Amino acid sequence: MSAVHNDPSRNGTTFGRVTVTVDLTAGDCMIHSHRPGPCADVPYRKRFHSIDEIQGAYQVQFGLGTTDPIAAEVARALKFAVTQFKAHGKGAKRG
Repeated sequence: MSAVHNDPSRNGTTFGRVTVTVDLTAGDCMIHSHRPGPCADVPYRKRFHSIDEIQGAYQVQFGLGTTDPIAAEVARALKFAVTQFKAHGKGAKRG
């Protein structure tokens, strides 16, 4: 795991209760969140390795976001990650 993902409070962007860390060098992102558990909230982390994976997860989370507020926040975080990758890719092609 890259150093970017190890410290989400310093390297991440927060959307409500969800934090996303984007590693532009490695080309991946990680969602850091909490999900309801049987006794208390359970930490949840999910890594996405490509823009295609992120876009697929976004579509699912966006659909779930109509009834699940955490899924809506995850969808916003994933959309942000794709935006970061696309901006980074365009900048790299220009230079």
